[in-house]
Amino acid sequence: MKPKRMWEWREYKLGSLIENGIALNETGTFIWKLCDGKTSVDLIINAMCRTYDVQKSCAKQDVTELIQLLIDEHSLKSTT
Repeated sequence: MKPKRMWEWREYKLGSLIENGIALNETGTFIWKLCDGKTSVDLIINAMCRTYDVQKSCAKQDVTELIQLLIDEHSLKSTT
């Protein structure tokens, strides 16, 4: 996954705002930063588990749901 284009975004204390109007909380911002076209979804899930001390099943659900939302909103595109 990687941004569909070079979106302008601003990071705030508790999250971030993407130029197209999508607001992300802290974990959403963490995921967004890792969607660089090089980091696989599995690596993003594992990073979530390490950083936020959550179970893999919970991290997988959160990551896949956010990625799908960002794809649906034309913010991300698949690199595969």
